[in-house]
Order: sequence, then C-alpha cells, then structure tokens
Amino acid sequence: MKNLKILKEIFLFALPIITGQIGQMLFGVGDIVVAGHYSNEAVSAIGVAAAIFAPFLMVGIGLLLCTGPLASLIKGQGKKDSTLLFNSYYVATISSIVLIVAIYILAFNIHWLDLNPSIAPTVALYLKWTALSLWPALLFQATKEYLQADGLTYASNGLILFFNLVNVALCVVFMFGWGPIPELGVLGAAIVTSFCRLFMSIILFFYMKKTCAFEIKKNHETIKKILKLGLPISFTVLCEVLVFSTVTVLVGKMSLTASASQSLVINFTSLTFMVPLAIGSAVSVLVGEQLGKKSLDGILRYSLGSLALAMIFQMGTAIMYLSIPETLIGVASSDKTIITYSSALLFWVGLFQIPDGLQVVLSGVMRGLQETKIPMILVLISYWMLGLPIGCYFTYRQGLEARGLWMGLAIGLLCMCVFLSILYKKKINSLRLHLEIQ
Repeated sequence: MKNLKILKEIFLFALPIITGQIGQMLFGVGDIVVAGHYSNEAVSAIGVAAAIFAPFLMVGIGLLLCTGPLASLIKGQGKKDSTLLFNSYYVATISSIVLIVAIYILAFNIHWLDLNPSIAPTVALYLKWTALSLWPALLFQATKEYLQADGLTYASNGLILFFNLVNVALCVVFMFGWGPIPELGVLGAAIVTSFCRLFMSIILFFYMKKTCAFEIKKNHETIKKILKLGLPISFTVLCEVLVFSTVTVLVGKMSLTASASQSLVINFTSLTFMVPLAIGSAVSVLVGEQLGKKSLDGILRYSLGSLALAMIFQMGTAIMYLSIPETLIGVASSDKTIITYSSALLFWVGLFQIPDGLQVVLSGVMRGLQETKIPMILVLISYWMLGLPIGCYFTYRQGLEARGLWMGLAIGLLCMCVFLSILYKKKINSLRLHLEIQ
C-alpha cells in the first residue's frame, strides 16, 4: 500500500508536467499542420527551420533545468532564497543573447547549410523571427522550474496547452490573412510563435509574483551554482539532441523511403518519450528536496518510485511498438513500403524503451542529487563513442541502412542506462556513509 501511495504521489505531481511536455512538442506540430494547408514549400521551410532552431533552444533550456532542483534543495534545508529566480533570469538573459547572435549569424549565412534554394530564404526569415522568442522561452522555463519546486505545476503547463490552441488559430489568420491582416505565409507563423512565447512568459511571471517570494538582487554565488550545475546539463542535452539529429541527417542521405520512415518513427518516439522525460523532471525536484532534508529514505523512496513508474509506462510502449508496429505506422501513412520499413525500425525502438525510460529518470535523479558532470561524460561515451560508431558500422559495413543506426542508438541508450545505474548506486552508498558519519 505504501509503495502504491508513493507511485500515486509521483504520478499526480508529474501528470501536469507530462501534459506540458507534450504541449511543448505540439507547438511545432501545430505550425506544420497549418503550413500543410498553405503550401509544400511552407511545410518544408518551417520543418527545416524548426530542426535548426531546436538545438539552440535545448541548450538554453538545459542550462536552466537546475533551477528546480536548486530551489527544492533550499526548500528541503528549511531555508529561503527569494533571489534565486532573478539570478536564473540573469543567466537566461546572457545565454539568450549569445544564442540569438549565433542564430542570426547562421540565418545571414544560410548558404553554409546548402539547403534547397527554393526554401533557403524562407528558412532564414523564419529563424530571424523565432530567434527573438528565445529569451521569453528561457524566462518561461526558469519560472516553470522554480514553480515546480513549490509543487505549483498546473499554471505553467496549462498555459502551454492553452497557447497551443492560440498558436494554431493565429497561425491560420496570419499565414492566410484575414480582414485587415495581410497574407504573410511562413513569416506569419514565425511572428505568431514568437508572440505566443512572449505572452506565455509574461503571464507566468505575474502568476509567480502572486504566489512566490521574488527579489531583484544579483548574487554572484547563486549564479556560480546555476552555471556549475546547469552547464553540464546543457552540454548533456546538446549531445542527446545532436546524436538524434545526426542520425536523421544520415538517414536523409539514403533512400526516400528510409527518410520518410525516419520522420514517422522519430515523431512516434519523441511523443512517448515525453512521459519518462516529465517523470525525470518531477523526480529531480522531489529528490532535491529530500537531499536538502538529508533524508536518504526519502531519496530512495522517490527515486525508486519514479523508476518503477517509468518502467511500467515503458513496458507498455515497448509492447505496443513490438506487437502492432504496422497499425501504428498505418495511422500516419498508407504506403505499404514505408509501413514495412518503419515497422523494422520500430522493432529496435521497442527494444530500447525500458533502458531509455530508466536512463532519463536516472538523469533527473542525478540533477536532484546535484550531480551533473559525470552524466555529461557518460553521455559522450554512450552515444558518441559507442552508440553512433556501432550504428554506422551496421549501416555502412553490414548494409542495414537506417535500421543499423537505430541498432546503434539502442546500444548507446542501454549503455547509458547501465552507467547511470552504477553511478546511482555509488552516489547512494556515498550519501549513506556521509549521513552515518554526521
């Protein structure tokens, strides 16, 4: 009964975060759906621009993922720091400036990417506008993380879902034109996305002001803590995003069937991945508070409970991917060749569901325990030194095409899961020894 109670507590805490994570993903889907009714060029341009923009956004978000665990640690210690969020804003602002400049350099030199000439100018235009949305997006993330530490998860994630609807409605108006608003095409979609992110951050800020203590005071020590924990997380996130982007690019150079199948499979896996990702985000806060209280029992209770919850969900998705791949792909495509090819890829996706879910939750546990440097090194080893090279061997030496790369990803994720499990055990033993000495 006690274990079920813990699972229920974690699930209820993670549920709005899961909803918000799916909502974040649906932002891009909404733009693509509207663009699909506008023109093929618009779909292609927005898809490519979003893929280019994603790593920059994820680097910034990764830097701020430590805000929640830091706030919960302070809370667990029975202390208060009303300046933490302002200093997170400071880090978000500086990193936004760097990232925006980098995007603009890329946008003004879009020829570096050797894109199709028919979409290259539109991609550059979309990037120039959405680059401006990076700052409010990062401010929103910092506020969201800070509120999670206080158990306030509904407002931020509810806003994400609400603005998904707003984004789609306004995209239709600004892309196609309506009344006094002229037809703006892809530019309209970029403007709408940017304004949605701006208003989301403003509304959440005022909500935070009403519910939490907030003090405008720069604190160099706090900034150092954020950077010390946040930079390795940011680099870890970048490595994870880039390895999947690299696989997508490599598959894109293969047959049209392989490329189309890759797009379908990556969308399915990204959607189901949002659940363990959200559980990892939730447990980072819950474990951080228990660390502040110096409660080893609490750390074990929440970390093992979250791993069990992720295991249950991932077993379900694994069974789904392994047993009905054709049915799943058939929802998105009627091409028998693509269904057959995609189903072969989903077999490997099904095999790595459990290690993938466990590794992302263990990463969240490590954030809660203030350990971010070692996971960063483990990501490099697992994905870039083991997974990708093995995948390339299967692909190019054994002639397995995209399937070989997914086999490599499966091996990399399994290695990451094993490495993080060993690290978790060592960290727990170290904490047990430390607390016994005290």
